[in-house]
Amino acid sequence: HLAQDLAIYPGAFIMGDNQEDESGPKPNQANADDEFLRHPVTGAFFRNPLRDTAEKPIIMSLSEYEHNCLDNALSNWHSVSMPESVFKKMQQGKAASQEVQDTGTLKTSDAKTKAALRRLDRVTGQYEYVVTVRKSQFVAPRGHRRHSAPVNPAAMQVEKLAMDVVPEMDGMRLKVETIGEGLIAAWNRANPSFAVRPMDYITRIDGQRGNAQSLVEAMTAAEDQLKVTFMRVTNRTASKMSVYTQDAQDLGATLSPGDLAGGS
Repeated sequence: HLAQDLAIYPGAFIMGDNQEDESGPKPNQANADDEFLRHPVTGAFFRNPLRDTAEKPIIMSLSEYEHNCLDNALSNWHSVSMPESVFKKMQQGKAASQEVQDTGTLKTSDAKTKAALRRLDRVTGQYEYVVTVRKSQFVAPRGHRRHSAPVNPAAMQVEKLAMDVVPEMDGMRLKVETIGEGLIAAWNRANPSFAVRPMDYITRIDGQRGNAQSLVEAMTAAEDQLKVTFMRVTNRTASKMSVYTQDAQDLGATLSPGDLAGGS
């Protein structure tokens, strides 16, 4: 059960012609427990909604989220990014499937309706989730030989994470081929709702995009903590329980506090 969710939708952030104007508000390096956050345009203080105990999602604009550097402040929260249509289906569950069948469209839902994480695997579409591990916590399996060579000759091994990955044709992401006994397998056991699976894609390392080779190099070069963003594309025909997705709309995100494997 998740004690708190945070829903984030893109907000209008209009600046003057000179976006380098040093008179404008500077990014605010906030902490999750700060009493106040800063408004991205006016610089005014507003009460930090993350401090409140909420049964329903907290809503804030994307510009407010980014201006207060909440990616860093919430590094110990589980993170999922998804199209708004997928988020609505997580809120509505089976009712969304029936609505699509009856009308061909998905009804508008109350943005403050809680989205059940358990529905994520049954909702078709695509979403991204973040995995954080520490290399210093890697323990080689006892009585287990070194991770065997990948079956696919195009695959590359990522040591300690014990994953075989293959560059996608677009050259800008990596597809997970196999997962051995290592940090990712340990993460999966500790975080079943955010478990990495074969056929998921790696899109960013420590928040940075790059080509397939640079993504592998970033994972290899990391000294300890490693923040990997995965993308999952679910099959629209995989299950009768699935809800047909619309084309990707504005990205939203749900964040939930949790104990990350490897600590962060």
